[in-house]
Amino acid sequence: MLKVALVNPTQSTQYPQPPMGLASIAAVLEREGYQVTMLEANALKLQPEDVVPLVSDADVIGLTAMTPTINAAIAIAHHLKKAYPDLPIVLGGAHATLLPEETLVTAPEIDLLVRGEGEETIIELLPALEYKKPLDNIPGISYRKDGEVVSNPARSRNIDLDSLPFLAYHLLPWRRYKPHPPHGRSLPFAAIITSRGCPYRCSYCSKPIFGNKFRGQSPERVVEEVAYHKSKFGIKEFAFYDDVFTLNKKRAYTIADEIVKRGLKIHWTCETRVNLVDKELLRHIK
Repeated sequence: MLKVALVNPTQSTQYPQPPMGLASIAAVLEREGYQVTMLEANALKLQPEDVVPLVSDADVIGLTAMTPTINAAIAIAHHLKKAYPDLPIVLGGAHATLLPEETLVTAPEIDLLVRGEGEETIIELLPALEYKKPLDNIPGISYRKDGEVVSNPARSRNIDLDSLPFLAYHLLPWRRYKPHPPHGRSLPFAAIITSRGCPYRCSYCSKPIFGNKFRGQSPERVVEEVAYHKSKFGIKEFAFYDDVFTLNKKRAYTIADEIVKRGLKIHWTCETRVNLVDKELLRHIK
């Protein structure tokens, strides 16, 4: 099977955050039997050229980028292509999802894009790359064919979130993550996403990745992952980086109750909208 290296590009920040999308992809690939490494160029403060010798044994490179990091991702791809011209480079994340054609036109170093949620797409894509099969029937990817950009139909958002493995923090330099205020009451810190989708239409948000429909993991699955990371890595604070953690208030209540029931002595915070909380909920989850 192919050896896969997943790379999180550097960005200018005092608060490096875990690349949760890549960590989910890594966990899924490991479950499928792939040999996976993750290179955290951001947390390790690596320059694009520093990445090249660290992924020399990879058969495929996976990069991620939001718009603020797309230039860094392309710079890494440029150095990799210069050193390894035949190495397939795949880009995912918000920028690739929102601007696939523009990205492939302006970045010849990138071979393929994975749009939207990538866990199912990557499992179909890797065998096609390994055995040089046609890409036409793989939903959710964009690529070049005969000099033109081709975007296959979007993949349906029907992933069973409870079935996903826990984020692959064991492949990350987790002690280096530093939460930005108002998070950061205790270290070490970890972030997880327990739901996908948001019905609101904030102009600044990249929600097209996850769509309009809210889909949440069960409270039991959420707290099981919290307990695992606390036990294995000694995590003391968790941030739930869902778009709208409290959209389903019953779920939020139950997660808080389950944390107490399991005796998990942790600090935790969540992301949501001000119209989706009330005094009763805030008192309960406190």
